[in-house]
Amino acid sequence: MYGKNPYDILGISQVASKAEITKAVAIAMKRKQYPVDVIAKAQKSLMKPSERIIADYLRPILPIIKRFKYSDLSALNQPEPRLILLSEFDGLEQAIAKASQEAQLEREPLPDSFMPAFD
Repeated sequence: MYGKNPYDILGISQVASKAEITKAVAIAMKRKQYPVDVIAKAQKSLMKPSERIIADYLRPILPIIKRFKYSDLSALNQPEPRLILLSEFDGLEQAIAKASQEAQLEREPLPDSFMPAFD
């Protein structure tokens, strides 16, 4: 039930200072919207730099996850669409292989027997 982000619990932005966090804790305690242990945990996680980074990165994701939870996934129950290959692409792999071979031949130096003599 209280899986909210610590910033949302305390009602502060991600750029809040430690002093602003402490002030927000006092305000949250007065509001009594969340239990004391939830508010204390939010404060603790925002005061520790390593845990605050986690809250920073999870904040933009949480609303998306919440929306996805209630998304309509009925399209997954429908049959897969049929894949129809166009005849224009028949032999495409062979054409690509031939073009690659020709390009390789163009890069190879000519043997000495093909070089004209300039005497």
